[in-house]
Amino acid sequence: MKPGSVLPISITCVLLSALAACGGGGGSSSPPVASPAPPATPGNPPPTGPAIPALAQTYTAISSAAVTSQRNWPAWNQAGSAVIGGIGCARNENYHVHTLLSIYRNGVRLASPDSIGRGGGCTYELHTHDGAGVIHVETDVPKTFTLGQWFTLWGQPLGTDAVAGLAGPVSYYVIENETITRYTGNPADIVLAGRKEIVIITGAPPAELPRYNWASSGL
Repeated sequence: MKPGSVLPISITCVLLSALAACGGGGGSSSPPVASPAPPATPGNPPPTGPAIPALAQTYTAISSAAVTSQRNWPAWNQAGSAVIGGIGCARNENYHVHTLLSIYRNGVRLASPDSIGRGGGCTYELHTHDGAGVIHVETDVPKTFTLGQWFTLWGQPLGTDAVAGLAGPVSYYVIENETITRYTGNPADIVLAGRKEIVIITGAPPAELPRYNWASSGL
């Protein structure tokens, strides 16, 4: 070995040892720092939508809705027994459940017409008895019906910009087990089910929604 080669080799060893001590030789490194989420921009706006209404703290009897709701629509008038929107005359009520339909206009609950689906010699598988908005599902075997079918039987339009002759904006909600959820899909697809409330709000929303007591209402 030439005398002049000792110093470069020593310097090289020192540099390699320093790199190993700093993690350059394969040791563990510090965890990466997460980048902050990008701020909202015109092309990436934050999620928006109407606030979900609150449920009242105390219970209300469903039957009281028939007398406290405001009348708005004419009586349902349909003669005959033709199948309407896939809904036929009820053969019996072996399967009998109830869905509550609540429609609001500027904070005021509107009464459903009495006896939608009843009269003219036919009681349809879906029908009401009074203005409370309770939809009776009475069939010989369990069947699935939707809100779109109900509005077809009623003869009223159903949409996201207007509904049943009421101007928008329109918001849809579903209440089950005292939990309210906003529905943003096609409202015609909402399934009618036992002890389920479908809420349609047009215009200004109510301050809060009633907390209906299904157990004490016999439904």
